[in-house]
Amino acid sequence: MTKVHYFFDPLCGWCFGASPLIDHLVQRDDIQLNLHPGGLFDSRELSPETRQHFLESDQKIHSMSGVEFGAAYQAKMRDADSVVLDSMLPIRAILAAAQSGYSATEMLKRIQLAHYQQGKTVHSVEALNSLAADMGIPADTWNEIFAQTDVQPEIASTTSLMMKQHLRGYPSMTVEIDGQWISVPVQSYFGNLKAWETFWNQLSR
Repeated sequence: MTKVHYFFDPLCGWCFGASPLIDHLVQRDDIQLNLHPGGLFDSRELSPETRQHFLESDQKIHSMSGVEFGAAYQAKMRDADSVVLDSMLPIRAILAAAQSGYSATEMLKRIQLAHYQQGKTVHSVEALNSLAADMGIPADTWNEIFAQTDVQPEIASTTSLMMKQHLRGYPSMTVEIDGQWISVPVQSYFGNLKAWETFWNQLSR
């Protein structure tokens, strides 16, 4: 198994752009994917200028990666009286999914789709409970583990690892080869799944 470390934030548009690449890694049986969530947003209200900047970045991400930013999301970013982004509860949901015995990457994907396509407020407990139910996580298990999950140690670990590996920004990725963590230029493969697959096939030989 090839160990891969993925550094991300669930509300990072460029990480959403990387989602087809992450899907490919999840489907492989020769890759062990380790998630390292960061905390970009802590209940941050976006100014109109920031919202416009994000929408412009989203267009670039779409052109490079092919991921679709939904009409509901775009309307919310353009027209809502207030837009608040908070990574903390979505990260807690991702960690809680794994601790419940389910897929952390699946929860990440559902959070990204709910935010970037459906325009949902994914830092609401109700929205995250609904995503957990859709994944088939029993409500009693989910409620107990979600309530007890602490995101801060994980975020601190992510920050420490990124500093140690000289990684800047999300998404970042490293692969362990002969005891060394080698950086993988994720964004270079946006929109080119064939080259991405070839890269990992050659690495796994």
